[in-house]
Order: sequence, then C-alpha cells, then structure tokens
Amino acid sequence: MSKLPNFIIIGAGKCGTTSIYNYLDRHPQVYLCPHKETYFFVPEPTRSKLQPWGAITDFDEYANFFKDASNDSVVGEISTTYYRHAEAAKQIYQTLPQVKIIAILRDPANRAFSDYQMHFRKGNEKEDFSTLIAPENRFIKPGFYYSELIPYFEVFRREQIKILLFADLVKNSTTFIEDLFEFIEVNPKFTPNTSIKSREGGLPKNQALNMLLTKPNRFRKLAASVLGLFIPLGLRQKIRSSLVKQNIKPVKLSPQLRQQLIEIYRHDILKLQELIDRDLSAWLQ
Repeated sequence: MSKLPNFIIIGAGKCGTTSIYNYLDRHPQVYLCPHKETYFFVPEPTRSKLQPWGAITDFDEYANFFKDASNDSVVGEISTTYYRHAEAAKQIYQTLPQVKIIAILRDPANRAFSDYQMHFRKGNEKEDFSTLIAPENRFIKPGFYYSELIPYFEVFRREQIKILLFADLVKNSTTFIEDLFEFIEVNPKFTPNTSIKSREGGLPKNQALNMLLTKPNRFRKLAASVLGLFIPLGLRQKIRSSLVKQNIKPVKLSPQLRQQLIEIYRHDILKLQELIDRDLSAWLQ
C-alpha cells in the first residue's frame, strides 16, 4: 500500500505556500504530492463540485499520488483550501489521525489585498478594492484565521499543529525553513535555494495590455505564427514574460483601507494570538 501524508499544509492562500512547496520539494528526505491541490478532504458536496478543477473523490486515487514515495521519505501534501472548510479537520483526522498540520499565516489585510491583485491581474475581478471591503467578500473572508483554524485545534493534539508566520519567512528564510524541517522531522540543516521567489504582487499599468499578453486571443495567435518564423519559442516566451512584468507596478494598500480591514479583523486577530501564543500586534497597526 502507498504511503500516506505525514504532514499536510492546510493554508492559507497567498501566504507563501508556493515558495514553501518549492523549498520542501528540494529536500531529499521529503516526498510531496505532485498534485498541489487534491481537495480530497474537502467535504461533500463541495468536493464533487470542484472535480473540474482537479478535486480527487476516490481514496485509492488519492493514495496513488504517493505510490512513488520511498519507505524512508517524509510525505506531504499542500492544499490551501482545507483550512477554509471546518469539516475538513475531522475528515483529515479520521483518515490520518497522526498527521502533522501546518498553516502559514500572513497579515490578513495584506493577504486580502494580495489576493485581490492576483485576481485583478487575471481579469477575474474588475472592481476597485475599496468597493469590496466587507467581511463576506471573497478576498476578505479567508483572513479570519482563528475561525478557520479552531476546528483543527479541537481534533488534533497541539503538538501535531505548527503555525508559521509569513513575516518570519520574509525576515529570515533560513531560520524559518529550519523550523519547518525540524517539525516534520527531516534534516533541518539542508539548505534549499531560497533566492528564487514566487511572482510578486502588483497591478497592471494597463489592464488592456495585460489581458492582451496573458489571455488567449487572435492577436497573440497571429503574432506567434509570424514571430515563430524568426524567433524560437523559448525566446518568445521570455520576451512576453518580460513585457508582462514591465507592465506591472507595485501597489501598496492605503492606510485608510488598511484601517478598515484592521477593524474587520481585530477581534479574530486578538483571539488568534491567544490560541497560538504569538504576538500579532503588528497586524493591528
């Protein structure tokens, strides 16, 4: 029978999980699920609705993802949707009662704005962020970390849960990674290359140009057919990526909007810092 996960990173999204995936994947003692989001422990009927996005509904199919893990590997899965479903905690516990649970948390106001920027760049959001600030908004709601994490503390032993802060990753990635490696019980002195970062946030200077460069369209198809006669595919992709990057400008959350978000999150932040015994006062400034 295939090995099953020794640890699961449950969230949250836009908190550095892509970078963490890459660091873990480089560790010789770690085997990561090649399917980054399996959704396997998301409760029904939500899980079945997510099948077009790769949700796994069959246990044998889920276990098959880990068939290539060696007997001495530490096996992990990353699915950032788990922490947003309270029932997932119980479902994970019923299947993997000894598994270690890891969550990476970011200042919720900054996380919300980063999430918004990503969807705006992709063309999935057209409204100004200032018009969207409300507790139930899709960018705001995932930042209520205490509410999302308490179900895990109710079913798992505290020593099975590790809460990491994105700010610590930014401040000292080496110490952060050592702490993570120690928790999952692999060699903490292995040092992955942390200089390669996942794509930074920002908003397009020109959204029409951004859509032209990033979405399938007739102009891109025509340009590819013409330029393909003279420029190799790899070079064309580099040029397009460079143009996309040049069209993105860094944007900071305004103090006014940040204050609105802080007031929305304040009660949850205060409860969270008691739960995890960490000073989160910076999130309230």
